[in-house]
Amino acid sequence: MLSFIRASIAVGLMLLPAAASAAGEREAAPILFESRQLDLIGKGEEVTYHFERKGSDERLLGKNYADDIRLGVSKVNGNGERDIVFKVFSGDQARDPQNWSELTINPLFIWYLDRAVATFNSLAGGNQMYLKHKIREALGKATAEEITIDYDGRTVNAYKVIVAPFADDRSAAKMQGFHKASFTIIVSDQVPGYFAELLADFVSTNAAGPELREKVKVVGMAGAKSQ
Repeated sequence: MLSFIRASIAVGLMLLPAAASAAGEREAAPILFESRQLDLIGKGEEVTYHFERKGSDERLLGKNYADDIRLGVSKVNGNGERDIVFKVFSGDQARDPQNWSELTINPLFIWYLDRAVATFNSLAGGNQMYLKHKIREALGKATAEEITIDYDGRTVNAYKVIVAPFADDRSAAKMQGFHKASFTIIVSDQVPGYFAELLADFVSTNAAGPELREKVKVVGMAGAKSQ
C-alpha cells in the first residue's frame, strides 16, 4: 500500500512544472504529497475518523454501514518521524491493525486511494494498475482551492482538491456509466493528521444507474494506548 503513495508522490512532483494554476488557486501536488502530515499527532495520541458508506441500492452495491478508523502514534524519533498503528473499523467489520515505522505521511490517505481504486474496479471494471495511474495523473495535475472548514468548534483554513480522473477517458464507454466518478480531498495543517475529509462519489450516468458515496471525516484526537 505504501508503494501507491510513493508512486503518487513521484508522479505528482514530476508533473509540477506543467500544472499551471489559475489566480487564487495553488498546485495540489505539493499540498498533498510534500507536507509532513503527521506532525500534529504526538506520541501516545490517537486520531479518530468516521467512515460512512451510503448506496442507493443495497442489492446491487452491498450493505450501507458506518464505522470508525483510528490512527495512533506509538513512537516519535529524533527526525519527527512517527511509528503508526492504523485500525480500520470494529467488530465484524474490523481489519487487522497495521503498523508502519518512520512515517511523515498519513496512511489514511493511502487507504482512501487504494479503496477508491478497488471500489471503482468493482463497479466499472478495468485494470487496477491503469486506474491507479489515472488517479495519480489527475492528482498531479490538479489545483487546490483555498477554503475554510469547521473543526473542534473553530474555523480553520483548508484546501480542497477535486478530481474526476476518468471523465474523458478513452474507455469511458466501457465503465458502466461510472466514468464521472469524483474524488474530493480536504486538508488542513490545523487538523491532526492533516486530512479533514475524504469523499468518493460513484454515480452512474446510465438510466436508473446506482449511486454510491463513501466519506471519511476527522472526528478528533485524544490520548491513546497505542503501544
